[in-house]
Formats: sequence, structure tokens, C-alpha cells
Amino acid sequence: MGLEPTHTLIAPPPADPGTGALVDREALRRTAFLFQDGVMLAATVRALDALGLLDGGTPPRRPDDNGYLRVAWRCLAAAGWLTGDDSGADWTPAGRAALRHRDRYLAAGEFLARFDRTDPGCWAAPWDGATGDTFTALVDAHLDWRRGLDPTDLAVAHLDGALAVPALLALRGAGRLDSPDGETARLLTALGWLDPAHRWTPWGNAGLAFVDHLGMVGSYLPMLSRLPQLCRGDLVVSPGAGEWHCERQLNVQASAAAHRRYFADADPVFRDIFAGPSRPAFIADMGCGDGSWLAHLHGMFGDDIRYVGIDVSPVALDTAREVLEAAGVRDPILLIGEIGDPAALRGQLAAHGLDMTDGLHIRSFIDHDRTYLGGGPRASVPGLASGAYVAPDGSPLSAVDVEADLVAHLSRWQPHVGRHGMVVIEAHCVAPQVTRRHLGALHSVAFDAYHGLSHQYPVEYQSFLQCCRLAGFEPSGHLERRYPTSRPFVAVSLNRLTPVRPTPRFTPAVRQDTWQPAPETDLTDGVRLHELLYVDGDLNRPRGWAAGATGEVVHDALRAVEARIPQVRPGEAVRVLDYGAGTGLASLELVRALAAHRIEERLAERGATLELHVVDIPTPWFAQGFALLRDVPYTRFHALRDPAGRFRPLSEVTGGLAVDVVVANMVFHLLSGDAMRHAAASIAEVLRPGGVLTFSAPDLDPATRYAVLFHDPNRLLRRYWLAALDSADPDALPPVVRAAVAAVRPATRAEAQRRADRRILPSPRTVASVESALAPHFAGRTRRRTDELLAEESLLTALVPANQSEYLAEVTDPGLRTDLIRYLMSRLVLPELMAGPAGTANGLNIAWTTGRYQRR
Repeated sequence: MGLEPTHTLIAPPPADPGTGALVDREALRRTAFLFQDGVMLAATVRALDALGLLDGGTPPRRPDDNGYLRVAWRCLAAAGWLTGDDSGADWTPAGRAALRHRDRYLAAGEFLARFDRTDPGCWAAPWDGATGDTFTALVDAHLDWRRGLDPTDLAVAHLDGALAVPALLALRGAGRLDSPDGETARLLTALGWLDPAHRWTPWGNAGLAFVDHLGMVGSYLPMLSRLPQLCRGDLVVSPGAGEWHCERQLNVQASAAAHRRYFADADPVFRDIFAGPSRPAFIADMGCGDGSWLAHLHGMFGDDIRYVGIDVSPVALDTAREVLEAAGVRDPILLIGEIGDPAALRGQLAAHGLDMTDGLHIRSFIDHDRTYLGGGPRASVPGLASGAYVAPDGSPLSAVDVEADLVAHLSRWQPHVGRHGMVVIEAHCVAPQVTRRHLGALHSVAFDAYHGLSHQYPVEYQSFLQCCRLAGFEPSGHLERRYPTSRPFVAVSLNRLTPVRPTPRFTPAVRQDTWQPAPETDLTDGVRLHELLYVDGDLNRPRGWAAGATGEVVHDALRAVEARIPQVRPGEAVRVLDYGAGTGLASLELVRALAAHRIEERLAERGATLELHVVDIPTPWFAQGFALLRDVPYTRFHALRDPAGRFRPLSEVTGGLAVDVVVANMVFHLLSGDAMRHAAASIAEVLRPGGVLTFSAPDLDPATRYAVLFHDPNRLLRRYWLAALDSADPDALPPVVRAAVAAVRPATRAEAQRRADRRILPSPRTVASVESALAPHFAGRTRRRTDELLAEESLLTALVPANQSEYLAEVTDPGLRTDLIRYLMSRLVLPELMAGPAGTANGLNIAWTTGRYQRR
């Protein structure tokens, strides 16, 4: 798939400066991202040109021995200029088009190399004569050049940015953003930021909000000025004391501006934590920067707790002291400390009378900025990280190296944060093949490059989550936030990480079920589905594609149960019903949450009990759920169908007992219109007035712009299979497909189609149909979210024995059918979908519908 910018607007939209017309902030954000891409690309072209790697149009080859050169190679790939693999690369059409402006990128790179100072306040100093003269000449040439070009050309935005970024940062540093003049005013007028009278236009006024953000790439200009030496192997970046590669004051200020929105978005996470039974004694912000987050939290919680800021930079701590004092924080504790040494922090906190485990530990955009130490469990890490990483000696590091180091790093924190966990805002790299499809919608071209060059180690979000779990942490799916929320990549994430709490063990009790599987039930199919939901079937490792939406369902159920505790009377029971439980995913996660919140004990203190009614059609999947939950004494298993095959109303299933909560996890998308209406009425009948229904469904139309539905890969699989069955030239089919077609008996096709349509609906049900069925009985709302389904997980879905035997029932030989599915999914289905708008680095973005309703 070629370059596919998601917003073509680069020049400002028409606006009357006198009307204060609204400005498209998405377009402005796109411009700000492309400006920073331009700075990075100009510096990269300059470095590669200095090494002779652009001569003759030959693409740079990915080296084996220089990490910095690998970063430069990856930067061009992320911009869509290069494509290739570890052994080499080729210029894309976009890259060849960009190279037609090579001299312009090179001149811009030489100009940017002049900004090599790191002393605080250097951006406030006037430019020297040579820099001013160079800028004047470049502006003259640039404005003449861009008049003949389409303003939506990415090269125009890049080279606009290479000049505008230092000009705007210089105005900001000198305090003259209100009065631009000279060549800077001429440039900004041409870009639409100023009118002919040098007054800010609506576009320019709105753009001022992004000027601080430009300081992110601007703060690394001292490093970019030496990029040729780095790529040549003559120099190594040495982060820490005496750093020469970053203007730290600008970096701290730019980071604070960029991070502020995430601090506010984290408020619900903190409310959730502080609403729990155990309140932290203090909040410790590791890598506190200018202290903005602590000041914000002080506005929420006041002086009831202590506030601790830790940073490796004395410059940052000096700024934090001023910010916290201005916010009225009493006696903040400010400490020099590194993210990689929690044991040292423990001692520092003890010296102030604080037990490290009593605190809530928070950090924003800092885990990737750790010192690389190496070590960690190399054999078990996912190896999904796509970044270009540099070791302390300048050599390249692999994804496995970096992920193993991340696991070791997080493992060092795990023993110290068991009581309250950590709130983590983290930035992530995005794979080049994804970045190039979303240019202007993300910061990754510049971000991934300057972080890689400065020995920082961001990884993909999927990689980050898996490393967290390997280190013994579990994300809280219901609190998670990802940015952007709907595209097939995650640039920034917000999570609460808590140490994994093993599935609680129970003393087996006398069962009180109305259904149990027969002892001879074959669980193979249920085990395969269970492994689709938990990695290797390990209950401590839920798979990410389903964990988030299930986490929302479990959280809603837990809160509803907790709300009942103050109302319950002695002798009563609080009841939850899991409708369509399958192998028990929602029930298993709910049991873990109920144990963590001591629900059984808290009810017992009031003389009440807890019941979890687990309900489904008798199948090997449900039998597997029974095997996993049978030792939980408060579970009760019931069949939705009686021995004659009749669907039983839930009031009959529960023996007339009312329940407080119903969860329906991954169920409603399976129900036809009539079945959904009957289910809604049956749930309402058993649910007490005011009781809560919470659900998730991964296969309800419409999908979002950048996501597919859960079963869309399977639907495409079947279309390819039917096309093969109807092929006019069966001999031309690939061998495994040809063998499968030859094995099909024509008389079985109609019945096989009926079975396939029952297994996976050819046309998915809609969100509106579910809402309509619920409306007569419930008040509430649905929500949308997306999650990444890895390619291997999509394949596992198709290979679940019951799924494949029903969905490709034309092929009766299990081995041949498995081979057919593997071929079609790996060669046709997944490559096609992953090349489309929903494609992620390692799979597909799938659209979920979740909902929380109350019975009227």
C-alpha cells in the first residue's frame, strides 16, 4: 500500500482575520508533526550526504555495526522514502520525489546544524550575523521555490518546518511571539500565520499553542548538528551529567507542554485508586520534570498526602521547586534519582520517613529514557519492537535486547510497588510500515529518530504490554487510555500497572450446580479456545486483544457489586450472572477482581453471601469453563438449553432468584434479531430493578474507519475459499488449495454453507440492533474501543476446532482443512487486511462495542 496521508490540508484554511473564524486543529496538529518531520529529515539528509550515501541515487544500506546509521535508515523508511528489509532498501516513488529536492533538504540541514548550543537560555540570544544572513537567503530561496508547488506536497511542509521551527523557537525564547518582524515575519506571512500587517491570523493564533511542542525536536538540534560524526562512528552520545546532545531546559519545557493533556486524562485513574479501601500515603513522580503533574494532583487531593518529585536533572528539579511552590504544595520532597534504580529511591524515601511501598508511584514518558543495562529473560520476550536502538558504545541493539532490558528494568520496580501499583504514561514507537500510512497524524518520524539517536528505548505498545506482564505487572484494562484512540497504532498510552495477583485458590466445596459436563466430555475444543484468550492457557497472562474490553465489563460488574455491599442485609446474597460464559473468561477475571477487593469477606462481615451464576449452552467450551471454575465455591453452573434442546428463560435457569448484575462478554454479536430481543427480555426479567447489565461484543457493525470486526478475517477467508471452489481452472490453484477443492463432494456444499452461516454471520449484527433490543428494558449507553488482534491470534481463531469444522465444513479431513486455513490466512487474508487501514505492525485493529445499562 502506498503513502496514504489522512489529511491533505497543510496550508491554512481560508479564514477572515477579523472574524476569529474557527481553525481546524487537526490540520494544525498535522502541520506541527510535519514541521518536526522536516527538521529530522533535513538533518538526516545532511548526515547521509556527508557520508556519500546519497551519491548516484543509491539508497543507504542498513549497517551491522553503527546504531546511529540504523536510526537514520529507519527514519527515511518511516517517512515513506525507503522500503526494504534488514539486508537493504530501495527508494520508493515518494523517496525519489523527495530526492528531487535533495539540495533544499541539505541546505536546511546545514542551517539547522548552527543551533548546537546547550546552555540554558540559548534560544533567547540573538542569532549571530552569519546565521541571520543564512536564514535570509534560505527564506528568499524557499518562498520562490514553494510558489510553484502544490501546497499539499509533503516536501513543502517539511521545508517550511525546517525554517519555521528555529524561527518560532527563537521568537519564543526572546519573548517576542507577540511581535514577529523581519525575515521571520516574512516567512510566517507566506505560511499564513501572519497577515500582511504582521498580525496573527486565526491559523497563526491557534498555531501558537503548538510552538512549545516544537521544542521537542528543537531541543535535540545540538545532537542533530553532529549526526554526520555519529553516523560515521566518530562520536557517541553520552546521556547524563555534562550532556552535549540536548538543550535540557527547552526539553523540559516542551515536554511539560506536550504532556499536560495526559495529566488531566489520568484523573479518573487516580480517583479510582483513591476510592479504594487503601489510600496511598504519598505520590512519587519519577522523572517529574518541571513538577506539573504533581502540582495538578495537589489540586485534586490537597495536602492530605505528601508529594515527591524525583529527576536525574538538577535543572528539572529547580523548575519543579518553583512550580510546586507556586501551586501551594507544602514541603514537597525533591530528590535526584534515576528511573533504573528503585532500590536507591527506597533508601532516599526512608531517609524522609517514607516507606516506598506505602506510596503510589507515577511516571510519564520516562521508562524509555532509562540507561541500558542489558540482561533480562531474552528467551521469553516477544521481539515485536520495531525501533532502531543504540547501545552505550554506539553499536545497534536488537528488539530482543531492548525488550529483555525492559523486562529486567520493570522487574526491579515490581517488589517496591505491590500495594498501589504504578500509574504510567508512556510513549511508543510505531513501525515504519504503519507510520508511512499515517504521515501527519503522528509524531513518529521525528520522535522515533531523536529518541533512538539519544539512546532511548521506546517500544511498540503491544511489546510494552507483553514486557509488563513478563515483569509481573498487569495493566488495568478498564482504566487504560491510548492515543490516538481509534487508529491502528498507539503513540502514547496511559495505564495503571499492578503486580500480577495469581488466580486465587479456593478450598473445594459441595457444588450447587444445575448442570455439569459429563465426565467423558472431550475438552480439546475448549482448551484451544482458552489458549486464544490466555497465552499458553496461563490464567495470569490474558491476551491483550480481549483483555481490555473484558476489563471494562469486569470493572462495571465489580463497581455494581461494591455499590450493593452497604445495602445488603444479613441472610441475603449478592448475585452476578455470566450470560453466555463460554470458557469463562469474564468469570475468571471477575473472580480475580472480587478476591483483590475482598468482596466475599466484606459481605460476610454483613452476614451476606456472594453467588456467581455461570450460564451457557452445553458445549465443550462451557465444559472447559466448568473445569477452570469448579473450585470457586460461590460459582453455580446452569445450562441455557434443557436436554430436549429448548432454550430456557433465565428466570427458570436461576430458579426464580433475582440477580444484581449480568455480564455478557462476547455474546450479543452472536444473536439474531429475534434472539437478541428474547435475550434482552430474559435478562431484564431476572435482573432486579436498578440492576446492572454490562457487555462487550467484538463483531458488531459498523466497524470504525481504522478497524475491522473480529470475524472479518474469517469472512474474507471464506470468500477466498468459495472463489477457489468456483475456480474455472482448479489445476492453477496452489497445491494445498487444489487438494482441498478436489476433496469436496458437490452434494455437501449447501449444507456446509448453512453450517458456516450459523457459525459466523455472513453480515454482522449492528450496534443499533443491540441498542434497540435493550431499549424497552434498560437505560444506558454503548461505547466503542479498538484493540490489536495479532496475526497469530487471528489464525488461532480460525483454527479453533469447532470454528474450522463448522466454517469450512466442505473439507472433512481435519489435517487438510488445517493446512488450507493456514495457507489462506497467512498468504492471502492477513496480508490483504494488514495492508489496509486497519493494519497494525503485527496484526489488525479490531472494533469493540461495550455497554453499561441499568434495568428500568
